[in-house]
Amino acid sequence: MGWAGSGLTQACVDRYLDLLRAGTDPGRILFLVRSQRQAEGVLRRLQQLSSSWVGPWRIETFLQRVGRSLADHWPQVCERVPQLPRSFEPIPLAKDLAQFLCGRACALCPRHGEVFADLGLEEFQIWDQISSAAYIAGASGLAAEAVGSRLAAAWPAEGDPGRAEALQAMGCCVERLWEVGLRLGSLDFGLQIRLFGEHILPLAEFWQEWDHLIVDQAEDSCGVALEFYRQGQAHLQSQFFSYTIGGGVSLTGIPEAVARFLRENTQVQLLEGSYRGSAGMIRLGLQIARVLDPRFDHPLTEPLAERLPRVQVLEGETQFAAVEAMVAQIRQLLRAGIPASRIAVLLPRMDAGVSLSLQEQLPEVLPIAPFPALIRYPLVRALLTAAEVAHPEWGAFPTLPAWRLLLGRVLDLDPIRAALLAEDTLDPVGRSLRPKTAVRQPERVGFANLERYQKLLDWLRSYRGGPSLAAFFQRFFAEHLAQGMDLPQDQELLQALIDAAQRFRRAFPAEEDRAFLAMIRSGQTPSNSRFEPDYSRYLVVATPVAYINRGLQADYQFWFDITNPLWSRSLWRVLYNSRVLTPEWDGEVFNAAQDLQARHQILARTLLNLCCRTRKGLWLVRSTFNYRGEENTGMLDYLILKAAKAMATA
Repeated sequence: MGWAGSGLTQACVDRYLDLLRAGTDPGRILFLVRSQRQAEGVLRRLQQLSSSWVGPWRIETFLQRVGRSLADHWPQVCERVPQLPRSFEPIPLAKDLAQFLCGRACALCPRHGEVFADLGLEEFQIWDQISSAAYIAGASGLAAEAVGSRLAAAWPAEGDPGRAEALQAMGCCVERLWEVGLRLGSLDFGLQIRLFGEHILPLAEFWQEWDHLIVDQAEDSCGVALEFYRQGQAHLQSQFFSYTIGGGVSLTGIPEAVARFLRENTQVQLLEGSYRGSAGMIRLGLQIARVLDPRFDHPLTEPLAERLPRVQVLEGETQFAAVEAMVAQIRQLLRAGIPASRIAVLLPRMDAGVSLSLQEQLPEVLPIAPFPALIRYPLVRALLTAAEVAHPEWGAFPTLPAWRLLLGRVLDLDPIRAALLAEDTLDPVGRSLRPKTAVRQPERVGFANLERYQKLLDWLRSYRGGPSLAAFFQRFFAEHLAQGMDLPQDQELLQALIDAAQRFRRAFPAEEDRAFLAMIRSGQTPSNSRFEPDYSRYLVVATPVAYINRGLQADYQFWFDITNPLWSRSLWRVLYNSRVLTPEWDGEVFNAAQDLQARHQILARTLLNLCCRTRKGLWLVRSTFNYRGEENTGMLDYLILKAAKAMATA
């Protein structure tokens, strides 16, 4: 156990190397990490330190281990779960596919529409919340019927009765999602983890694969993972865990339950003096944690600080006035020779306006933001329009903006020529596309462009359905877009769209291709990148969770918009409560007082973790009004300054 940045991951790597030096087969060691990014980093570190050893290296996330174990023992699982098809292996569903399946499953429910009608949620938001609740419940090992009963029992009696009915119905929604998933053999993350706990952990063959378990950042473990560790006590030769004090920020994590298990079942070694942060900042983080959560406790000796950390306040009446004040302070640090990579801006939620403003004024800035939806990219929208035109049997017809975009991208036309060509060739009344001779001002469009347009139109009209939609995207891109699309981003977007189409077809073989287009257009499917930048080289702008998950550190941190209540959001989302669906729920009504206490517990750990990741200074950046012009009412700045003052007078 130790503070963030105190060498916990290195301790796990050292344990792995010790086992190898003792002659242990690397294939008999399971090394669990929090993310694929971390797995790649650990593997690089091991290969540098132990070039003489050859794998197999079993370094993976818990979810990856769940998926591989289900695939390895799929026949046994199918015998125990009769609803499952006798397929070769299970099909994992990413978040977008789980939401799609949820929509399909719940569409057959006669009560679904009326129960969720007055909650103020769009349809895709309902699917998102149901699939999130299913993930948390499955990771906690809960049955579907327990979801609705828990949420309804936790909802305060004085709360909206319509909301209580919707929460009770969540059990039905999760049950339908899992029933359909079992019949298809297409499993969302929650169902995968639940099946692992129910049908893999009891298998003797599973335990015969391993001798040793190493778990880094165990504080983020879910309920089923904790049960895995408990059973490992009887089956494995050794288990080794690292635990971050102040960690545990994942949606399914149960850090307090994990800490109890470790204290009761392991020999605890405390990493007292190996932290890379500042002793003063760690002490400040502990003081903040105690102000927020008076019951906060830890087993480590608090480091002695030679001097108090600098906690300063920057103010602005509006968010953008606060941004200007923060930029001015950052420029002072840069002029003083502080590298941009040693400065970080943390904010309660990613705000496009704030990020763009910082990027315009500070070229060193790089935001850590969720990948945008695929549909936001013009190339993807053009490919979807091309697919609809090439498949008239779908009954779709492009709008004028969609047709104009397709022509502009494929023919490389400027906006004026693309508009002229689109307006003259699209017949919305007859729902047909006209030939090049229909263009009234051919000289303005360009005769060469008209020839290329006719070639494109003939190709789309003569296209006959290929083996798959993914094959269509690949062929269309190669024949019509490849020459002008040599940017890596275009190639990545094409590959992301092809991958999404292949995943969809594999998961839902009976669905029509146009259902895939509807899913992409709904914005559920994110883009992604195989080439994530090295954030440690930039002035990072991120939410606390994104910053912590990437293991970043800085000399100076700016906690932006500190009076915004979103720094500590209610655990009640509209349709679920993450705490209520984990083993850490105590069975009591989760009223406003309980919610505030849980929020402060989470915030205490988060801010301590951030303090452990900075060395020299902290700025609180606050504004009187938020971006809507509403007065910010958060008290977090006051509580932090209270902690700093208490530390100064101690």
